[in-house]
Amino acid sequence: MFDHRPLRHFLNDKLRLYYDDTYYGYSVQVEDGPLIENYLESSLLMLNTATNINYNTFAFRIELRFPKVMPRLPMHDDNQILARFLRFLRYELKTAKTKYTTQLRYIWAREQDTSIKPHYHLMILLNKNAFDSLGVFASDEYDMYSRDNLYHRMMRAWLKAMGYDHDDPRFQQLVNVSKNKITGEYWTGILHRDDWFSMDEAMYMASYLCKAYSKPIGQGMHVFDASRV
Repeated sequence: MFDHRPLRHFLNDKLRLYYDDTYYGYSVQVEDGPLIENYLESSLLMLNTATNINYNTFAFRIELRFPKVMPRLPMHDDNQILARFLRFLRYELKTAKTKYTTQLRYIWAREQDTSIKPHYHLMILLNKNAFDSLGVFASDEYDMYSRDNLYHRMMRAWLKAMGYDHDDPRFQQLVNVSKNKITGEYWTGILHRDDWFSMDEAMYMASYLCKAYSKPIGQGMHVFDASRV
């Protein structure tokens, strides 16, 4: 499939390149070129951690986009905005007052190809007893993201991270939920430590964040990480 297979990333020789379509027996995506094995390790560790702690884990993948009309700003030069999003999202999860609590676990990647602004991919992992669906994506009748569902909570967190109010009508669905490439449906998964099939699907979805292509490596900032184990 790949004629030339360097073992290390040319901008960072600490990053190992990975070309196989399975990783520790789980399916991974290599359609867009090699993956970074260091990131695959972190992803599998995070999935195993979540499923070892939660009886069932609610998993999904999102993409955080900046508005097209937004020019390049200092907030795009580091990952502080992502840290703010995660902080606001933790607050949203806490204020949901679900019967069961959940810790926010995640895997994230910073991407930038031809755009002047980066974007972020995240896989979110929550206790399924606390959250098991995303809810309605569309804004309410007043073009606000005021509902109590998980998608509206993520939109509020992202808008706040950028410095906007959740009732700003200019911005619609800047949090994009990823789809399953095969079915074309929005992807969510319920993971269990003893269910290989759900873990295989989750690792396949997580591996997209591990691709070497479009990572702005060598710009003095992290382009991939996961929540602390």
